[in-house]
Amino acid sequence: MDDARLAVVRDGISLPEDQAKALWRAFSEHMEQNPHDVDGFARSHGFARVRTEHRRGRAVLLVSSRAASLPPPPASRPRATAQADAKKKAAPPKKAGQKRAPAPAVTVIKRRG
Repeated sequence: MDDARLAVVRDGISLPEDQAKALWRAFSEHMEQNPHDVDGFARSHGFARVRTEHRRGRAVLLVSSRAASLPPPPASRPRATAQADAKKKAAPPKKAGQKRAPAPAVTVIKRRG
């Protein structure tokens, strides 16, 4: 790829051409040795996140050095109480065709405040 068509944007700021070329070269070498390991490249170079984009005919490497710029983690289900977790662990294994026992009731206590 033509070097003039490569760019790097780090934390929203475009890097100078010589620095962009060097980072693209390192990124390309890492990806050849470790296919699809973008996160590994980010970690090995001290970045929080790295991704590629195509903008106006140029390949752009978007680099973030701040952890705050990472996307939020996926939503998780509410956790059951410690007692419910302990009951699940202590339960004997189910036999084939056996129906599942109903889930224990959980009481929600709201504080006044």
